[in-house]
Amino acid sequence: MDRILIGFFPALIWGIMSLLLHFFKGSAFTQLLGTTLGTVIIGSILFLYKQPQITLKIIFWSFLSGICWSIGQLGQYIGYRQIGISKVIPISTGLQISGNSLIGGFLFQEWQTVDDILKGVLGICIILLGVALGNLNLKTWKSRNKTIFPYLFLILTTIGYWGYSAFPKMIPQASANAELFPQAAGMFIIALIFLVSHKKDVKKMDRLFLNTLGGLLFGGAAIAYLLSMKANGIVNAFLLSQFSVVIATLIGILLLKESKAKEMTKVFGGLFLIIAGGILVIV
Repeated sequence: MDRILIGFFPALIWGIMSLLLHFFKGSAFTQLLGTTLGTVIIGSILFLYKQPQITLKIIFWSFLSGICWSIGQLGQYIGYRQIGISKVIPISTGLQISGNSLIGGFLFQEWQTVDDILKGVLGICIILLGVALGNLNLKTWKSRNKTIFPYLFLILTTIGYWGYSAFPKMIPQASANAELFPQAAGMFIIALIFLVSHKKDVKKMDRLFLNTLGGLLFGGAAIAYLLSMKANGIVNAFLLSQFSVVIATLIGILLLKESKAKEMTKVFGGLFLIIAGGILVIV
């Protein structure tokens, strides 16, 4: 039960992060920098307190994982503005579930039997069906934005999340405390590069402090996610964390008013399928 609770903690924090960032405001680039700065602070404190054993191999794979996360997260932050939270999260979640589950199940051999494979594939299909049923609406897409570029950008950057989850599995002997600091450093450095390369946002730093507070919460969720991967495996840890789609979608619809009331039955039906598919894969 403890490992399941650890797995759900990132889902809770990542689910409410979209609401916090909506109120904190700032550009996508300053939000990314603030998030990663908060994570660096958490990672530094834990590293100094725990003083875990660290090697060049741990630094390399964790740093690379952090770079991949920032790529994926930038796509989400930009998508929040151009598409909407309740649209971005399901698209991103569907791609993450497909990629990370297949990587963990087949590349890292977490699906050991035919039953594991059948349950995993069926669960993923049910989750993706739930995502499509509850959130994907082509008419809404077209009315909100005339170009397909925001969706292509989101799809391409979401691939970064695959590396974020997969690369720590290259160092299974490493502790989560040893991984978080170099991972956070990778997140922060690439976020800083993104911001500097986007010169017009360099001067818009007034919201950095608030976004850093959000980053402190994210840092707590990140260490829980690393612990969950050790305890639950990459497939189960990822799927547990992706229950954040339920929280974020409800926030987008109920609090930010991104969808109409008549769509609620379809949305809740989709969320039910997401939960059912996740349970099927995990059990």
